[in-house]
Amino acid sequence: MSATATTQPHAPRAARLTFGGALRAEWCKIWSATSTYVLGVLAIAFLLINSLMMGWLLSMLANENMPVGHEDIWSTASSGAGNVLVIVGILGVMALTGEFSSSSIVSSLTVDPRRAMFMHAKALVVAAVTFLASLVGVLLAWGVAAAMVSSHLTTGASQTPAAMPVVTLLGLPVMMAFAAVLAMGFGAICRSTVGGVLCVVVLYTIVPSVLQMTQLLGRRYLWITSVNNCLPANALSIFVGGGASSLANDAASIMLVDGARPFQPSWGAAGAIFVAWSVVLYAVGVLVVCRRDVK
Repeated sequence: MSATATTQPHAPRAARLTFGGALRAEWCKIWSATSTYVLGVLAIAFLLINSLMMGWLLSMLANENMPVGHEDIWSTASSGAGNVLVIVGILGVMALTGEFSSSSIVSSLTVDPRRAMFMHAKALVVAAVTFLASLVGVLLAWGVAAAMVSSHLTTGASQTPAAMPVVTLLGLPVMMAFAAVLAMGFGAICRSTVGGVLCVVVLYTIVPSVLQMTQLLGRRYLWITSVNNCLPANALSIFVGGGASSLANDAASIMLVDGARPFQPSWGAAGAIFVAWSVVLYAVGVLVVCRRDVK
């Protein structure tokens, strides 16, 4: 009698989520949150409002025979970057901490157990949404600035750095995207919306304001002023200036400390410093998520 071999059907392997699938999932999740729409609209509004205010100020000063150039149009369009920095920071924090507060992080990591891929997909989506909102805002701000300032121009376009239009219209949204990713790193470290937002506010506003007061202490504390110029908010201000001499840039320029000038990076170096801040803090956040229990 010949033995007949019976074959058992193999159980199908569980489908492995791809990076593209993770991106689609994060894209759907971020647009399901009301905070995304609110913060996106606020980012656009603040860029527009700051441009209106700076354009009005320039039009008033131009009547007093102050020279106004094409570079002032670009600096007016980017004048709201400092305020929007905090808004996109809150967006970056909430994009991640919202999952921890609702416990949906457990479901997300069950579907996609590769935590680093989960973080990278979310970071790309947060960066893309922030970039789009900032791009719309800066385009509107530029249109308002051009309408309000163009009739008061008294100098030629030759004084405007060639990179300034690109820095304003493209560089600013890119830096806002990096700012949101930086804040997402804070969200991963704190796992609390309040804690993450507090870290964003402290780093972007409180620390620069406190360190700026050291200029009153004299040359001995000159290095603190140099460090202050390399903090994210100040580095962003230098970057969006594009190296131009304009009313907005000159008003934000550093002061001499007992006749000595502290270190101030060029606009290109300032952009690199800002990106470095974002990469380092985001990398720390990814490391924390990968090594710490989510519960």
